[in-house]
Amino acid sequence: MSIQLEFRVTTGKPVYRGHDHYWSVIRDLGRGGQLFTFREIDLRCNDLDGECIGEFLRRLRRAGFLEVVETRQVSTAGSGPTNQKVIHQKIYRLLKRPSATPIINKNGSIGRQGLGQVQLWNAMRCLNAFDTRELTLAANTPQVEVRIETARTYVFHLENAGYLQVLRAGKGTIGSIWRLKPGMNTGPRPPKILRSKMVYDSNRQQIMGTPVAVEVAA
Repeated sequence: MSIQLEFRVTTGKPVYRGHDHYWSVIRDLGRGGQLFTFREIDLRCNDLDGECIGEFLRRLRRAGFLEVVETRQVSTAGSGPTNQKVIHQKIYRLLKRPSATPIINKNGSIGRQGLGQVQLWNAMRCLNAFDTRELTLAANTPQVEVRIETARTYVFHLENAGYLQVLRAGKGTIGSIWRLKPGMNTGPRPPKILRSKMVYDSNRQQIMGTPVAVEVAA
């Protein structure tokens, strides 16, 4: 028999990690042509080991969003001369600062992952009412095709999360009609669907450790 768990999210400390947060920090540090370092970004994040920040910086460099203007040798603090270590610290300059977080593949090419959700969310914000077919048509662009299965999945999750109001419940061959609740039009960034990986101890009937969530992007 499978285990079904219900989780309740309580207000707590914000999660200062992920590409959206890294990009907001980089835009702020690079405002007006100011130079900045990895360390300055890391201080504003709670990334576990800094590797995710480093990978995001590498992608931004390959895509031409920032450049390294200088590399400095910096001695790390220690209890004595023998404990000091010299590291190479890169100094960055931001070249492009769009408000939306750049979606970049590892090779530096512009990615499309997650754009389906962006377009679905934008369509929901513009339409007074919609079914999945109308939503799919409104969300499609020549650059990114949104499948009706993707629209159905996104609507399902947002309805369960309280974003959507059912104007007409579906029955048989008649589909449901929704609208975005006015109070849930929270802004231009789309709500993200996350998949969580966790360890559940059935003896204690509790989650052990910290659940890790990853984005399920369309």
